[in-house]
Amino acid sequence: MNSAFNRFNQIWYTPAFSSLLENRREGLIVVGAGALHLGLNLVGLPGWRCPILAATGIPCPGCGLTRASMQLIRGDFAGSFHTHAFAPVFLFAMLLMIVALVLPEAQRTNLIAKISRQEARYGITAWVLFFLMLYWAFRLIA
Repeated sequence: MNSAFNRFNQIWYTPAFSSLLENRREGLIVVGAGALHLGLNLVGLPGWRCPILAATGIPCPGCGLTRASMQLIRGDFAGSFHTHAFAPVFLFAMLLMIVALVLPEAQRTNLIAKISRQEARYGITAWVLFFLMLYWAFRLIA
């Protein structure tokens, strides 16, 4: 039993977001795709549709994040929160990724190390994903 608990803790507290930040190429792809999608929607052009929603008819945990992020960027905080409560988390993560992409190597390494320590200490990424899935489940049944 103790071994299973230790394994769970090891997985739960493994840094994931900082691992993404370590690879500039992957970070650039994620930030570029996110910025392109948000930018297209901000100027009124269609972005891409959610493939999970299109295939199953069931919204994914991230459905609504684009609209909520646009509302947040435009200053409609109440509308953003109503559309998808995780928009501030998404935009903050995107901002951290952008900062990690443009910082000089020494500062970038320091930032990633700090984020990694926080992830390993508090399991931030795992908790955010857990609450995102919980939020999604409540949205599905409501």
